[in-house]
Amino acid sequence: MIKHLLNSRNRFLIIFLILPLVGFSQKWKLSRTEILVGVGTVSFFGDIGGAESADALWISDLDILNTRPNINIGLRYRIDEWGTIRGNLTYGRFLGSDENSINAARNYSFTTNLYEFSGYFEYWILKEKQMVQYSSMTLRDGLRKFNKSLSLYVFIGIGAAYFAPVAGDSFIDSPRFVGDKNLGIVLPVGIGIKYPLSQRNFIGFEFTGRLTGTDYIDGFKPKGSEYNDSYYFTSLYITHKLKPKTKGSRVKF
Repeated sequence: MIKHLLNSRNRFLIIFLILPLVGFSQKWKLSRTEILVGVGTVSFFGDIGGAESADALWISDLDILNTRPNINIGLRYRIDEWGTIRGNLTYGRFLGSDENSINAARNYSFTTNLYEFSGYFEYWILKEKQMVQYSSMTLRDGLRKFNKSLSLYVFIGIGAAYFAPVAGDSFIDSPRFVGDKNLGIVLPVGIGIKYPLSQRNFIGFEFTGRLTGTDYIDGFKPKGSEYNDSYYFTSLYITHKLKPKTKGSRVKF
């Protein structure tokens, strides 16, 4: 009888010790959804502007003075510990000019407002660690929580962009300006990091390149053009995890 009670007690202790670990490994299911708000910059690579020499590296096409802002909002949903899906709406202000480029004599310039809706699949190389608290029942010395840690992810997606280029300088009266092709498919590819500020609030940074299916974001496609337009976003964002649905005091899975 005593032996039976001891064995039962041992089994109870084992289950009691394992339960917190199981609960921790499944805690990501309690806060699957989060909203994101970000601001950053956009850099455009098209047929207007660029480097001063045809032999220059592609990075020379980057024009810091013509870098403009972007604003984005998104909704992320976690499908498991390593993967999330996300919808994103982004506004970007684009500007390009031939000034100080190989085509300075042409003197074309443009501006456009671009609106992009895209969907991502995100894979977490360094997965997010849940900031959970143990109760004093499982830790003799009281409440504890996991230390904050940086998480890292890469993502790929697909989306659509609407843009309306406006010609400037010598481009205004040029018959080469095309202002009525306003839609394009975009393929976002990027990398991001995320760091917790609290249990539900995070700060992060992303760098994203956009390959596109259009050569008319700047309203111009020169004869013999071999590449479509592309652009890059950087974004500093704040993320907030939404509270799970509850029924009474119990979490509803």
